[in-house]
Amino acid sequence: MLNRHVISNLPELMVSKEELKGTYAMLPTEKLMEIIDNKFGYTELAVSVAFEELASRKISEEEIKNYKFKQIERLNNYIKKNISHDLAFTQKNLFYFIFIPILTFPFKQSFREKGYKLKSKQANYYSIFGFLFFAFSALFLFEGLSNLFVAAFWIGGFIPAYMMDEFFNRQRQIRKLQRLFGPINPDESGQEQDA
Repeated sequence: MLNRHVISNLPELMVSKEELKGTYAMLPTEKLMEIIDNKFGYTELAVSVAFEELASRKISEEEIKNYKFKQIERLNNYIKKNISHDLAFTQKNLFYFIFIPILTFPFKQSFREKGYKLKSKQANYYSIFGFLFFAFSALFLFEGLSNLFVAAFWIGGFIPAYMMDEFFNRQRQIRKLQRLFGPINPDESGQEQDA
């Protein structure tokens, strides 16, 4: 699968330096800074033309600070959506007990569209656990165990799912981000709830 940087570079591979100069002259300063900031996502020619174009512009320190501030905000937003904002307790119950995909799809789709990867993973996690405990409960019911035991088993299955959620979801996301960005201060990951 091609990432967005490779796709954005495909036309640049076939253009001349002069064509790039013309194109980059029309780009906003912020976009040129992004190209230089992400030089491994672009061709050497694209980066050098972007650098030349930036050098020809009179860029203030304020513009650079604003660009860096926006980049930090993007990173903070990414971390929040991947670590801090997890499902509320009621949402966890919803996905555990109402695991049928057609009923939970709109919620999961909303999480994906808004970029909430942790919430999306948790929604799938609770749906799978809910389905598995429901299937075992149905098997126990078929085997002739009491209705009360079967109901207690299914309802009680939420407890181990809830207790293992931190390890299977949030900690996995933290490790993934640490591989990408280096160690993260655990105090910053927080335990915020999003209602």
